[in-house]
Amino acid sequence: MGFYAVQSLNALSFSMLLLLTGLGLSVVLNLMNFVNLTHGSFFLLGAYIGVYWLASGAPWWLAFPVAFVAAGLAGFLLERFPFRQFYARTHLMQVLLTYGLSVIFADLMRWGFGAQILSAEIPEALRGVVFIMDMPFPIYRLFIIGFGAALAFALWFVIDRTIWGAVVRACVTDRGFVETLGLDTRRIFTAVLVISAGLGGISGALGAGILSAYPGLDEEVLILALIVVVAGGLGTFRGTVLSALLLGFAMTFSKVWVPEFSNVVALAVMAALLVALPEGLVARKVRQV
Repeated sequence: MGFYAVQSLNALSFSMLLLLTGLGLSVVLNLMNFVNLTHGSFFLLGAYIGVYWLASGAPWWLAFPVAFVAAGLAGFLLERFPFRQFYARTHLMQVLLTYGLSVIFADLMRWGFGAQILSAEIPEALRGVVFIMDMPFPIYRLFIIGFGAALAFALWFVIDRTIWGAVVRACVTDRGFVETLGLDTRRIFTAVLVISAGLGGISGALGAGILSAYPGLDEEVLILALIVVVAGGLGTFRGTVLSALLLGFAMTFSKVWVPEFSNVVALAVMAALLVALPEGLVARKVRQV
């Protein structure tokens, strides 16, 4: 019993990383109708920052806001050029642009950080284990669960329960009307992209302690984030949460039961879900007039 409790917590910690990364991708896709395939690059950048910061001897807790700011700055620069010029273009054009940029960024990070696998040094405050039903469980993973849940809740509150979130949603529905109110929609979209990129960066810094950082991690994470967003249902926060949990548990327990085919089993589960529910776990409500 204790073994499965620990594995469930392992799955929950991995699900939190998927959730934060998926939410970052979902925010831009749903609120701005922009397909950003460079999101995995933000995750990898945050992972490298987390590795080097935690090894520097500086206060460990600053690694996460620093990763958020660094990835957010990268998102800000990209939003100014060339993303802004592609908002009105087709999704295919956006995919070609952002995928090409992700390849460039992957080579730049390989050149800057090297091609070896880098593991993060867990801060002393988060080392050690707690015992759950006589089974050890790392304190750092508990930190990921708690911090990730708090961050996801904060994002939900800002988007769904504040005036700023209402303004962002209004920009998507009728940008021209919002501009008649004297609001600068370009600045609003810039803020959304910065938050999205920052979420990718902070997810990478959190994940560096369990996933390490290496070339190719950006593509792996991007694929999983896309699965989370699509399988959960476009435009639904609850769907993204449920999808991240389902994928995280499927991948974790498939590695326990059938390690040789873990990815096949986990992705087959998500594929079956999409066949059964083409609109995702939670279909977006559309009002008909």
